[in-house]
Amino acid sequence: MKRIIILSLAVAFILGGCMKAPEKITDIVDKEKIKDTVTDIVTKKLEESEQLKILKDYYSFIQDRMGEDKVLNFIADNIKGLDADKADDMLISLENYFSSKGYDMEKILKEVSPYLQYGSGELQSYFGIWDEEVNDQTTDGETSIIPVEEILKRALKVEKHIEKFPEGKTRQRMEDLYRSYMSMSIKGLGNQYIYSEEGDSTLSESVKEVYEEIINSNPDSWSGGILKEYLDEIKGDSFDLNGENAAFFYDHIDEIIDKIKRDKK
Repeated sequence: MKRIIILSLAVAFILGGCMKAPEKITDIVDKEKIKDTVTDIVTKKLEESEQLKILKDYYSFIQDRMGEDKVLNFIADNIKGLDADKADDMLISLENYFSSKGYDMEKILKEVSPYLQYGSGELQSYFGIWDEEVNDQTTDGETSIIPVEEILKRALKVEKHIEKFPEGKTRQRMEDLYRSYMSMSIKGLGNQYIYSEEGDSTLSESVKEVYEEIINSNPDSWSGGILKEYLDEIKGDSFDLNGENAAFFYDHIDEIIDKIKRDKK
């Protein structure tokens, strides 16, 4: 299995190493049980000074490269006493810890998911997005293996996460994932011809219809704006993916994505 590091910008490296996880986060975290016990959880929160000490001790374990069992046991013993914000810090640090050891997201999800009930809605949304990717990977590292419409649905889901948590702790990681999805939905993994008519270099009519549906259904979204600019650009070459306009768009796709995101603020 290919191993991934979450902070990487490379699509193949971010997405290609994911394998089907044995359990989904939604299966592990019983929402009704959380609802029933939320009052109990709140009453057991520690004083601020105690919470800060727990985080300090935890970070010392990480920095001192303590064994996985010791780190996980420490989390199990202490995370219930933390506010959601500090629990988020602990879980993000755990993700970084496992990423630095070369573990893939399947492993990270398995270790993080039992404690998501103590984190914020942002963390639950963030790992939920990754759970979907792990269970139905977008790419095998060489080519896209799900339809373009599914890639775009995931891009929109990430976009909504960013809109909901604009100042969140997961924003940069979600920005990277969003950029990966949008790039893949337009030029694949460097092979745009997967979206062309068979035996031709012209954009497939079925793919064009998918783009137009996203544009029409999400007119104020980043995704709709990016796709509209792409279609407007390649229309000048009669939608030829070999054309100069397409080549320009592919070469400047990161800049174009950034521009659309700024304009849509």
